[in-house]
Amino acid sequence: MTHTVKDTAARVGLPSRTLRYYDRIGLVCPPRTATGYRVYGPEEENRLRFVRQAKTLGFSLEEIRELMVVTEPGRGSEVVPEVERLLDERIAAIDAQLAELGAFRERLVAFRAGTGSGCGRSGHGAFCGCCTEAAPADDAAPGNNEPDGVTRAALGHLAREPTPIAPLVRPPAA
Repeated sequence: MTHTVKDTAARVGLPSRTLRYYDRIGLVCPPRTATGYRVYGPEEENRLRFVRQAKTLGFSLEEIRELMVVTEPGRGSEVVPEVERLLDERIAAIDAQLAELGAFRERLVAFRAGTGSGCGRSGHGAFCGCCTEAAPADDAAPGNNEPDGVTRAALGHLAREPTPIAPLVRPPAA
């Protein structure tokens, strides 16, 4: 038995627009009726449930696509090792984030309890730059080549002295 987008969305716990998006990017492509409507059978519903669960575990759509490739018929023995590899990568990324967050937390606690200066370090002013500059690339976690946003920037001073920020100068009144 097949179902419409709306019915399938309710059955698998995803919004209808998400099902359409997954079809558009080629992740789950249901067959269509002669009039062009998407119809989802048990196989497509199971794939959508798999995608939803993998997203819940933190996998990206590209990682999910990789997993779906190894689950194709005739490749069953590759599924478990591939899932384990992706889980190991995810766990390592989480461990790196936890380490960064722990160090960032220490800086915040030092700032809150300390002198009231910018980064909490002795002799640094309110705008010393410690909490606004990005860390050098060699401080990046192994295998983490994407920017980490505020957390990475806030940890920049742990590896080196900050570059002073130029004072603000107001333009002369006209």
